[in-house]
Amino acid sequence: MNFSAVLNHWLHLLSVIVWIGGSAYQVFVLSPLIKSGDLPSKTLVQMLRRFRNVSLVALIVLVVTGGINLGIRRAGHESFPPGYVSALAVKVFLVVAMGSGLLVGYVRSADDENKKESGSDQSALPGFGTTKVTFAFGIIVIFLASMLRQWKF
Repeated sequence: MNFSAVLNHWLHLLSVIVWIGGSAYQVFVLSPLIKSGDLPSKTLVQMLRRFRNVSLVALIVLVVTGGINLGIRRAGHESFPPGYVSALAVKVFLVVAMGSGLLVGYVRSADDENKKESGSDQSALPGFGTTKVTFAFGIIVIFLASMLRQWKF
């Protein structure tokens, strides 16, 4: 057993759990609280900003460990089967889409802070606009990861 490969895979899984699990929490717990108005707006904005920062760290760890996982998986093989490459491409595309949504949230947050400083009172929820899409894509990515893990070549 290669301990560094195990550690790398564990970090990859931990990042997925944090990012997709946090998105699930937002969809299933925070969303109903937003609709009911039970959660103070200031607290909600602080929670979403903190999660957005954690998500960015998780995304960076996912990209790095994913590349290392691919290298470990490829070791000793001349090529991947075409179906494996297609499934991996879909997985990478979905992660890029989710990461793009996260980065767009950062840009929007900076714009919202500029509007706040200029006197406009608009209560935007940072990073909440793409949460349902991130969660849905994350579930698909997890399925594809399971499929790729079981692929024998």
